[in-house]
Amino acid sequence: MAVLLISFFVLLLVGVPVAAVMGISSMLYLFFVKGADLLTIPQRMFAGADSFTLMAIPLYIFAGEIMNRCGITRRIFNFASEIVGFLAGGLALVNILASTMFAGISGSTSADVASLGVMEIAGMTQAGYSRSYSTAITCASATIGSIIPPSILMVLYSSITGISCGKLFVAGMIPGIMVCGSQMLFCFWKAKKDPVNCDGDYHPKFNGHNLLVAAKDAIPAMIMPAIIIGGTLSGVFTATEAGAVAGLYGLLIGVFYYKEFKFSDLIKTVKSTAFTVGQSSLIFAATSAFSYCIAILQLPNKLSQWITGLTTDVNLILFLMILAMMLIGCFMDTTPAAIIMVPIFQPLAASFGFDAIHFGMVMVLTFIFGGITPPVGATLFIASSVGNVPLSKLVKDMWPLILLFFIVMMMVAYIPALSTALPALIG
Repeated sequence: MAVLLISFFVLLLVGVPVAAVMGISSMLYLFFVKGADLLTIPQRMFAGADSFTLMAIPLYIFAGEIMNRCGITRRIFNFASEIVGFLAGGLALVNILASTMFAGISGSTSADVASLGVMEIAGMTQAGYSRSYSTAITCASATIGSIIPPSILMVLYSSITGISCGKLFVAGMIPGIMVCGSQMLFCFWKAKKDPVNCDGDYHPKFNGHNLLVAAKDAIPAMIMPAIIIGGTLSGVFTATEAGAVAGLYGLLIGVFYYKEFKFSDLIKTVKSTAFTVGQSSLIFAATSAFSYCIAILQLPNKLSQWITGLTTDVNLILFLMILAMMLIGCFMDTTPAAIIMVPIFQPLAASFGFDAIHFGMVMVLTFIFGGITPPVGATLFIASSVGNVPLSKLVKDMWPLILLFFIVMMMVAYIPALSTALPALIG
């Protein structure tokens, strides 16, 4: 265990890529295990990447890329603007609502920041909002992208644990709405308190006709999550097949309804998807070898015994697991953190009697939380780059929003019904 863990953390701290860290530390561990065969490493890596469930990830990314190139981001932003733009803090509310709508298409926090971010930050700063506040709102609202279904993090959790992906998708609805609602309330209050920096000169009057026109333009794209969730829960297709259906649907409305998607866009979409998935797939493969070593060491059982030796209070045990995942999430990107930690913490949670769907949502929220907290929050860095705002200034405006997310996360952790009530209704 010392060889595996010490080599893992040392390599990680010196800046070795995550996939290489897990592969090298696994190889070093097996080298010292009597009778172990190093050929196990490539075998496990191949088995880890050869997953039908994981095929959903490139398919969802592909569908999201198509929607983005069809001008969906602009249409969703306009639709959200017609719904809440007339309120105090209008564009900040539009930002959050647009991110919530786009979450049903992208499935990724990073995709939300990168695609909607430029438009949202530019629109807010031009209207009179401070640039750092605009970027902070964009960064915080992007977290909803991995909570509202479809969610790539939930697909990962499902592929590793075997838990129903459809039920995980449904479980994310209430927490996602809670994050959205809490952020919108904060922005409304902030606009009233500090209108110079947190409100702008964009306050159009509510217009029912404009709302209907914007809805007609945006709703065809927003049907996609309904297709994914409805088809998955009804048993018409699996979560992976839903990704393929979503991609086909995106192509059809992009080419025939919006008429903005051309063959050259298809080539760019395939290239972009392949680049994104190529990076992730290597991590998935290396994690499988790392998880194999963890299984040999019986690390979840040993952690369970160690935690039980500290306390038998399940509430405190849950808090300790959240704390550990938060610390790891602060120093590692969201996806590799989830891939590494799920095989360790999910069996541990099961041994203490936690519901698999409930704990899955706790893990998803905790890893997202790590992405918006320093020092290595990936979402923070992307937002800082997109908004052209120094990280220190961005973090200063982010703290209230980080606190709000933490409160929602802890509510979901200690009120299981928030994540289990809807999945229970579908059996």
